[in-house]
Amino acid sequence: MLFDMMPCTEEDAEYIAEQADRVFDTIAPPEEGAEEEEFVYKVTDEKGSLLGGCILAVDERKTASIFDLWVEEAYRRKGIASALIREAEKKAGELGCYLVMVGTFDFQAKPFYENRGYMVNDTMSGVPKGHEHYFMTKRLDRTVIEHDPSNTNQYEIIPGGEEDAKFLSGRLRRHDEAFAPREHEYVSIGKKVTDENGRIMAGLVGGVDGWNGTDIDALWVDDPYRRQGIGTRLLREFERKAKENGADTVFIEAYDWNVEFFRKNGYETVTGILEDYPRGHTMYCMQKPLCSTH
Repeated sequence: MLFDMMPCTEEDAEYIAEQADRVFDTIAPPEEGAEEEEFVYKVTDEKGSLLGGCILAVDERKTASIFDLWVEEAYRRKGIASALIREAEKKAGELGCYLVMVGTFDFQAKPFYENRGYMVNDTMSGVPKGHEHYFMTKRLDRTVIEHDPSNTNQYEIIPGGEEDAKFLSGRLRRHDEAFAPREHEYVSIGKKVTDENGRIMAGLVGGVDGWNGTDIDALWVDDPYRRQGIGTRLLREFERKAKENGADTVFIEAYDWNVEFFRKNGYETVTGILEDYPRGHTMYCMQKPLCSTH
């Protein structure tokens, strides 16, 4: 069929993401009664100055993610980061989470996480250029051997708020910039396909970050319009725009129910596999060099 792709408005992007989430929920339903929650944990000195902190996000499928773990340089290697991780994992366990995920770079804390029972599930090379990014996980429902000698009981972990979260994100970004300056701000890429009445029947939402890494947040085609090449056209357009904005590889996360679609579209390199995520399914980390796009 013939169709035109048009740029997305912010409202369009939200609609496409909602539709994609709805499909995901149908295949991998959220846990009953579970909801998305976010927690900020911090350590302060006697004056209330923030010495370190982290953000814990819990989703509706009982998986947790740790973001923006940061400790003031003068207080590193004193057990603060370990205490924060333990507190975040404790909360995740109390909420029934079976899996904790974290991302880190070669200039950040891969050995730190490995010593605390996390394993590497995926490695992305070249984002940022000359560096590697690691996707790491830890199962909370299994016995994991840890090699953490830190005394984590000497620090009081207290709840933080929105301002603390912003502070942590800013400090971590400043740290990362010292190793790998970003080349530009995040570039959003959103495309939609509409029917003759202007109703959105398909769309893609993603972008290119300042290190020229890519992400596809949502790729959705309404049921009556599937298997007509629309998803492939949207993916090709995203690849074209990503290359125009500095990316030389597209990295995607596929699942056992859509991995064949990506394979057919040139995503032949599997860099990582995470079994039982979401529960009962498998996630595949895949990539495609953009030099081969046309």
